[in-house]
Amino acid sequence: MAVIILISAVGSFYPGGDAVFGSLPFLVLIGLLAVSTALCSLTRVVPLWRGVMHPPIEVSDEFVQKLPYNASISGVTVSQVKAHWKGYKWHEAKSPDTTFLFAQKGRIGRFGPHIAHFGALLLLLGVAVGAAYGYANPYNNKIAVIPEGGTLQVDGFALQLNGFNVSYYNTGAVQDYRATITLIDGNLVQTRDITVNGPLTYKGLTFYLYAYDSNGVMESGKASWVAFQIKSDAGVPLVYAGAVVTLVGIMISLYVSHKRIWVKWSNERILLGAISNKSSARFFRDIDSMRAKLEDYSQARD
Repeated sequence: MAVIILISAVGSFYPGGDAVFGSLPFLVLIGLLAVSTALCSLTRVVPLWRGVMHPPIEVSDEFVQKLPYNASISGVTVSQVKAHWKGYKWHEAKSPDTTFLFAQKGRIGRFGPHIAHFGALLLLLGVAVGAAYGYANPYNNKIAVIPEGGTLQVDGFALQLNGFNVSYYNTGAVQDYRATITLIDGNLVQTRDITVNGPLTYKGLTFYLYAYDSNGVMESGKASWVAFQIKSDAGVPLVYAGAVVTLVGIMISLYVSHKRIWVKWSNERILLGAISNKSSARFFRDIDSMRAKLEDYSQARD
């Protein structure tokens, strides 16, 4: 990762350095990082999936007593536990003299890091696609000058410059730059506007306003020629998707806690244990509150 960051910095800040993004060494480094990330997740996610989706229900007293939270309650039935604990889906198993209960919340929280890893893989795939195809595109990073009324032929379609206008505020400050072009691709003919914050994207190429003929613009608000910078957006959708998925995975990891509760009932005695992968103190306070209600209910009944 450090080498990739160093190469990316060189490619970003030095003139002509962006050629490194399409180079074989850069693609190899991206591939190694992707393989490392994938293996990191795969070696953990399979056993995690089994543990989360198929947790043990019939557990021993020693198992419950070793949990971060454990307590014993007398004079309470299984139905009372279910009735007082709202919001949980209880799973039940029985042996001749014992009833076992298990419930959990927030399973997705355990998969947050792996969702983030998947997003990183998408992002790396987008970078690789952009490096392999975007930077290999002969039109990528080119500056094209089109005179008013002239046409630029690009990758099977053409752009015709209809006009260019500069609008001003009353103070004299520039309000907007706007080039009006006609896009011609076979039978498809469309008129589009290209502004500073509104580039044109078509068939994987994006056209940005780059420069214009400034002679007489202040007087007429028009220019006789306009220059466009052409960028290939191959891989960009994957980069954006990867960034979003990574962010979602990070947020899930930070804010969704996986809470689990085990209950053993035998001889009118409840053995209760619980664990949470985060926010444990708050979770345990909630359990204490519910346990107090169950104990009050039991005493009132007696």
